[in-house]
Amino acid sequence: LGAGAALSVAAAAFGSTSKDTLRTRKIVVPSEGGWPECSLLIREQRMPPPIGMVVWPASHVMLHGILPGVGKGAVVLEMGSGCGLVAVGLAKLCDECHVIASDRCDASLENCRFNVELNSVADKVSVTKWDIASGSPPCDMKAVTHLIAADVVYHGAGGEVLVEELHRLLGENPHLHVWIVLVDRFSGGAFAAVSGVAGTPNVTVTARVDPQIVTFERAAAAAGLQLVQASLGKEAEGRLLASMSMWERARWALLGMWDGFRIYRVSVGASP
Repeated sequence: LGAGAALSVAAAAFGSTSKDTLRTRKIVVPSEGGWPECSLLIREQRMPPPIGMVVWPASHVMLHGILPGVGKGAVVLEMGSGCGLVAVGLAKLCDECHVIASDRCDASLENCRFNVELNSVADKVSVTKWDIASGSPPCDMKAVTHLIAADVVYHGAGGEVLVEELHRLLGENPHLHVWIVLVDRFSGGAFAAVSGVAGTPNVTVTARVDPQIVTFERAAAAAGLQLVQASLGKEAEGRLLASMSMWERARWALLGMWDGFRIYRVSVGASP
């Protein structure tokens, strides 16, 4: 797709080509699978940059996928929280959990704090700056039960740095439950066009798998980390679909989003 077509697809996906317009979305998590109905109010920009000011699809997948695994009293550290959808959602849905929402972008952190206050979960969510490439984690890792990150590997945000940090953090706390949701951006498709608007170049790729993900997987194997691919699960997928409008369902299908998600559980140990 050319630049014009990419912009058209992005406009269809986000509803506007204005880069400085903020909107507040109401996202309803339905009462399915034993979870109570919950409404989230999330302020975001209609278009990037910065990329952390937009709620990306992988955040929805992470929220619904991780819910069953976050028990009472969990302490969750999130890398690249962006607008804070996952942090706010976990805080409202999980009993007595605490979420540490982190990002390296100041504008994203300010917006995340706004959303935490907007949803009245400041007592359960801490928002802090953390760049995994240059800083230590913002908390005592031995007290953390879950480490999560969504859509944090793409052109310009390589998987090697993520693997190095995961290896170090799992060394500090081997009992961490680590969940990573990545996006396989197929070149030439509408999904790739939207990625281009977010700052990811539309590079021609002949391989079936995004080379950024291949690099991440190879680096993990070399570091002795075990990556187990997981599915979202029918219950979580149903809950996610029920939270979406018909237009959103059609948009995800049009952009091929369902085929692009890769969910990993990460632990110490050589991959089989």
